[in-house]
Amino acid sequence: MDEKKNRSEDQPAGNREEGQTPQNMGAPEELLAQVSAGPIAFPDDFVENILSDLEESASDFPELPVEPLTATPIAGSAPAQTPPQEAEEKTDSAPQEELPQDEEQPEAKEDVPEEGQPEAAEEEELPEPERETAEEENTEALPPLDESLALVQNEPEQPDETEGMSLIERARYHARMRRREQTRLRRENARRGGAEPYQPMSMMDVRFTSVRLAVAVVFLLLGLLLQRTSDTVAFILYLIAYLITVLPIAANVARNFTHGKYFDEYLLILVSSFGAFLLGLHAEASVVLILHGVGKMISDLVLSSTHKSLSQQVDFIPERASVVNMQGEERQVTPAEIRVDDFVLVRTGERIPIDGIVLRGEGIVDDTVLTGDSEPAPVVKNAKVLAGSLYTGSLLLLRATAKFEDCAVSQIMRVQEEGAGRKASLEDSVMHGAARFIPVIVVLAILLSVIPPLFNSSTPMQNWVYRALTILVVCCPTALVISVPLSFMGGSGRLSQKGIHVKGSEAVEKMAELRMVVFDKTGTLTEGNLRIKEIHGTQDFNQESILALAAAAEQLSKHPVARAVVSAYQSVPQKISEFEEFPGRGVRARIGNRNLLVGNRRLMVSRGVKGVPDIRGTVVYVAYEGDYAGAIVLEDTVRPEAAEAVSGLKSQGVLRTVILTGDTESPTQQTADAVGIDTVHYGLLPEEKASKMEFLLRTIPTDGTAAYVGDGVNDIEELKLADVGVAMGVAGSQESADAANVLIMTNSLTRLSDAMRVCRRTHNIALQNMVLVLAIKVILVLLTILGVTSMWQAIAADVLLTILTVLNAARILGIK
Repeated sequence: MDEKKNRSEDQPAGNREEGQTPQNMGAPEELLAQVSAGPIAFPDDFVENILSDLEESASDFPELPVEPLTATPIAGSAPAQTPPQEAEEKTDSAPQEELPQDEEQPEAKEDVPEEGQPEAAEEEELPEPERETAEEENTEALPPLDESLALVQNEPEQPDETEGMSLIERARYHARMRRREQTRLRRENARRGGAEPYQPMSMMDVRFTSVRLAVAVVFLLLGLLLQRTSDTVAFILYLIAYLITVLPIAANVARNFTHGKYFDEYLLILVSSFGAFLLGLHAEASVVLILHGVGKMISDLVLSSTHKSLSQQVDFIPERASVVNMQGEERQVTPAEIRVDDFVLVRTGERIPIDGIVLRGEGIVDDTVLTGDSEPAPVVKNAKVLAGSLYTGSLLLLRATAKFEDCAVSQIMRVQEEGAGRKASLEDSVMHGAARFIPVIVVLAILLSVIPPLFNSSTPMQNWVYRALTILVVCCPTALVISVPLSFMGGSGRLSQKGIHVKGSEAVEKMAELRMVVFDKTGTLTEGNLRIKEIHGTQDFNQESILALAAAAEQLSKHPVARAVVSAYQSVPQKISEFEEFPGRGVRARIGNRNLLVGNRRLMVSRGVKGVPDIRGTVVYVAYEGDYAGAIVLEDTVRPEAAEAVSGLKSQGVLRTVILTGDTESPTQQTADAVGIDTVHYGLLPEEKASKMEFLLRTIPTDGTAAYVGDGVNDIEELKLADVGVAMGVAGSQESADAANVLIMTNSLTRLSDAMRVCRRTHNIALQNMVLVLAIKVILVLLTILGVTSMWQAIAADVLLTILTVLNAARILGIK
């Protein structure tokens, strides 16, 4: 959190948010009093239970305003200009008479019947034919929808294009569609100037390749058996085996040529095998192609299995959600159409469509795909649940606490989408270096086949040409361009399994090179659950009156300190007529004709309040009519795993740890001593924290990166400034997902040290693969120049090297 002890800058001073005035605090109870439930298709006591739970929920959250009903636009279409009441009528199964809107209360929800409105119970008693006729008349009376919205709603289902096809025709159709999609991706990458991601074979391609290579092996063996009896027959068999294996390679080369990619592994294999065939090495030319196909098939099988184990979080959100109103009427909507404070029903075996708070129901949720916690969490009343979690238990009723775009799963998907184009410098150098290296190898091979024969007459030119072709095989970059990106992909997948989501291999590499970590204090190193430790009164004000005055003044503030004060006050705060917030200092409020100041010592001094004592700790001072009235001391608890996490970071190479906070010196230093932090900077305003972060970035130790760790609520600027912005927990929003490089979906700091350990291991394995491939290829090149290595030995070594490096990269998934 950017500034737990400083006031948030999101709310300008002197402005009161709509719906947050004390006069609106009783709105939920007034709405509940108007509800009359009719007979519906649920159990008899279900509506009564819902209403009782909603009433208790409304009393638990008095500060939430009643939001105006607005239609959720569909992506890509203009907003439909439909009145709220008419939009609600489109979704209800029973017709309702058009009601006049009250201009003074536009926020009133249509789910609540107004005076004079027919009750749903009376409408549901209509016979079925009359109900259908009424619905048709009501639909005709509605204004026309926006064209794009109507097209989306009335779009017919697309027929299955493979219907009526045979198995072979269906396979050919899917293969053609897949090739078209791959061509489209290649063209888009070519226009953007980016490297094409490696795409492994599908299972159908693997089966077809296996059959093709098996047939080629049969013809090759027949040619070897008949070579002594008839050279002509053997040549024909060799030619058939060669054509079976070379035609797919030639097709790939031709396809790459049409997209402007002239040098790749297929060109090297094609040239070397064709040259060997022309030199009369018919069997060896086919062996080279067969071994290349076998190696590619095996490596793609490993790569495909890795892809499957790293499934993205896109299939964990249900397409439809059940929203119920306060009359117990259920309707189906998409998760994106769910609004804050809507009531959602979830049945056992379904995935939760939105982040929310449980109002009724008991069971368990499995949120492994989000948080990485393998053990299901129990669900009870007032528990928080996340969208995408799998629910098992009784019928669950929850209240939505966020829009779908601000849900935790939406943040994860946004991070994954943005991370697709962010490559580590090591991966980027391998991909671009291989593309630039192949033309150089081709030129060197040509020179090797021409220059040595001019100075060494003892070795025939045919031998030098063969060695040049062998070098083309040796320098095939398949192992390099597969194993290094696969290493980073495996690392990202392993992090996702732990509930840690990163923006591409760039974040993995930077996380592996951390040398400095900057922490926010409240909510990150501490629990963030502030509670009152003691209250200091004066002669005119006792402890109860001090707490009452502070709660009244702070009731409209969203700051954690204000929330803690208001929560500690058991009664309803007094109504205030004026409210002004000073970011990082406190608030000013007016009760009747009396002025209140509630905040830190800096606010009291700036306003000329005299007699303010200097109390150690997190202190909220209260001034009444310009005179000091008392103070409230709050305390927080250090997370039990914080010391272990900081120690783990230092053992992995972090040289410096820092705290940036707006809290006072005493609690900050106590937290630093308990956790093991090296440096503290306290009493910072929000804008001062960003400046201090910039200063710290200029003092990073050589050859390292810096990370900022916060909860992503009010520390957006710090997350953007750091090399690695780490947002902890699920309290962040869309802005925090855009600013952060790493999302950790729990508040446990041990995940931070886990993330660094996995990233360091991932980076080391990627380096191992790169060094191993380059070292072996250099050795093979030297042996080839000396005439020791043959072409089939070179391709066999390359195949084994590819399989070895791919398996080495895949073992990242087993890192603890």
